[in-house]
Amino acid sequence: MTVPVRSGLVAGPPRTAGSPRSPRPPRATRTTRSSLRSDRRLGLVLLAPALLAFAVFVFYPLGRVLVLSTQGTDIFGQPAGSVGLQNYVRTFTDPAFGRTMLTTAVFCVGVVVGRIVFGLLVVIPLTVKLRGLPVFRALLTAPMVVSVSAGSVAFAAMLAPGNGLLNTVITQFGGAPVPFLTSTQWALASVIVVTIWGSLGFTVLLLLGAFGAIDQDVIEAAHLDGAGPVRTLWSISLPLVTPTLFFVVVTGTVEALTTFGQIQILTGGGPADSSKTLVYAIYQQAFGSGSANFGLAAALGVVLFLLVLGLSLVQFGVLEKRVNY
Repeated sequence: MTVPVRSGLVAGPPRTAGSPRSPRPPRATRTTRSSLRSDRRLGLVLLAPALLAFAVFVFYPLGRVLVLSTQGTDIFGQPAGSVGLQNYVRTFTDPAFGRTMLTTAVFCVGVVVGRIVFGLLVVIPLTVKLRGLPVFRALLTAPMVVSVSAGSVAFAAMLAPGNGLLNTVITQFGGAPVPFLTSTQWALASVIVVTIWGSLGFTVLLLLGAFGAIDQDVIEAAHLDGAGPVRTLWSISLPLVTPTLFFVVVTGTVEALTTFGQIQILTGGGPADSSKTLVYAIYQQAFGSGSANFGLAAALGVVLFLLVLGLSLVQFGVLEKRVNY
């Protein structure tokens, strides 16, 4: 019987139960799969040093803190056996803990809002192209090169209640000296101002880069449509720098919650614990006044870790939706 021929192709014999299986994938496909597996192995090898560093310097200390938070310590700071969750119960039932958390919240909000407000107030005038502005920009970023300890010591001398520079100027104009660092009314505000000053240079640097990256054609188009300077700033410039503002908020929150040097040098958490934040409470439990209660300090450290983690998740879940990428 003759097999019909169509379009130059000859129909092959029909497959039977004993026919061989379909041919193997082309060699190119097998080579691609092998290359992907090789790339994965190479990626794991390249990630290994970073993962090892994280394991040694992050995950292992975090695990040790979790274990230590469930242990009691003797007067020498040595572990004295497991106490379960007693350190956490003691932390949350301590009347001073609520006040410490409130102080921490006020300090954090004040520092973050102050960084953004003062950063914008400094940067917006510098966006105008005038002669000599690069010099002013360099001067305004100078706080970045001043260490926390040096800056805090300088401000402690300036804000001293007796012969401090600021009080000397106030008395010269007939005013009464202000106890910036020794009054419960002024201590926390003074620490907030010094902390804002210390982080202002980095904030200004970021915002200068963000405003400088705005396409000038967009600004000119807004001016041609009749938008004034304030309208252009509010509706064009600020929305375009929201990614940088979001970065400042997230990093500023973490930095504010972990601020220690300014509090230690300026007020020591006082007076009457009016400037004691959660970080300083950890220090006091572990090392302050001859204390060596590392178990309770570790429990406070876990609370701080959960606070930073929770706020970061909320910021990425809520604030990031308002960012214009």
